[in-house]
Amino acid sequence: MKLRITACSGVAVLALTLLAPAQAQVGRYDQADVRAHHKHDKAATEGAASPASPDEKYPNATRQSPHLEATKAGGKVLEELVALLQAKNYAEAIAKSDALLATTQNQYERAFAAQVAANAYAESGNDAKAAVYFKQTVDADGLDNNDHYAALYNLVVTQYRLKQYTEALASLDRLSRETKADPSENAALRGSLLAALDRPAEAAAQYEQLYQHDPKNNTALMNAVALYQKAGQGDKANALLTAAKGHGALNDPAAYRSLYVGYINAGKLDDAVRAIDEGLAKGIVAKDADLVKVYSVIAQTAYGNGDSKTAVDMYGRAADIAADGEPRLNQAKVLLNDGKVAAARQAAQQALDKGLKNPGDAKRILAAGGK
Repeated sequence: MKLRITACSGVAVLALTLLAPAQAQVGRYDQADVRAHHKHDKAATEGAASPASPDEKYPNATRQSPHLEATKAGGKVLEELVALLQAKNYAEAIAKSDALLATTQNQYERAFAAQVAANAYAESGNDAKAAVYFKQTVDADGLDNNDHYAALYNLVVTQYRLKQYTEALASLDRLSRETKADPSENAALRGSLLAALDRPAEAAAQYEQLYQHDPKNNTALMNAVALYQKAGQGDKANALLTAAKGHGALNDPAAYRSLYVGYINAGKLDDAVRAIDEGLAKGIVAKDADLVKVYSVIAQTAYGNGDSKTAVDMYGRAADIAADGEPRLNQAKVLLNDGKVAAARQAAQQALDKGLKNPGDAKRILAAGGK
């Protein structure tokens, strides 16, 4: 009598947990900063260059900071805008910004007013309007590099929140191209955008880059793994996890699970079992219902490959921690199919004792070979 092994569905690969982009950066809204860009010298000409900022964040930028200034009258309005924004009087800040934008041709005043309006809309929860004004800030081209590129970054983040992923990626490409900043700085945001655009292999490479830059960033590691798995590049995912394990960075259950599930999906059952054993020994992998399923999938795969010995062993491991008798019944079926009747009957009885949804197969095994 040959009994069919009860099939167990495959184990899922790691779920993706995207790193969220940072919040929008607030521009320079300190009163003293505004006054520093505000002409007090009547002899000065409008738009004259001011000294370069000592705290330049983008020393390699292709854009040269214009270091423009507001007119005396415009500077006063900018101070009023800052006060309104700081007081969270967003509606009035927006109205006054629009009024200045409608009357001034001064690049600095236009860029600054648009930036105030953008932040006021963002703080008010109107991302669609915020994106319009962040773009207007960038297009005005009147702020120094620090604030100009903060506005461009804010445009990226706002477009991301609006799910305008293609536009956000284009804006981020521009930011990276013009600032020549360290690629790891925006790797998480770029990875999130590429993942949202269903470009998992490219997204995975971004998270891998971020992880290589910061080996303690476990979220970046696991996102890279999940995305490589989604892209069908399990070998790259496994290589990352194996390397992380090699230098002690694999220290949480999700990471170990992804490692042994990756091995299972690649057909490397021995490697999967070794990874599980190591995780158990370290107290990282738990003997729970998920591990019952994992052991059962390994057993089922091994049996399908003609490896009854491993199947019996893995069903046995699953049975030892299962809440019911189903894994032990599958073990009994493998034993019976291999002609090991006495062992099969013993396993079938254990399965019945622990509880089965349908005890019929177990009873047939008990009846096999007579008394």
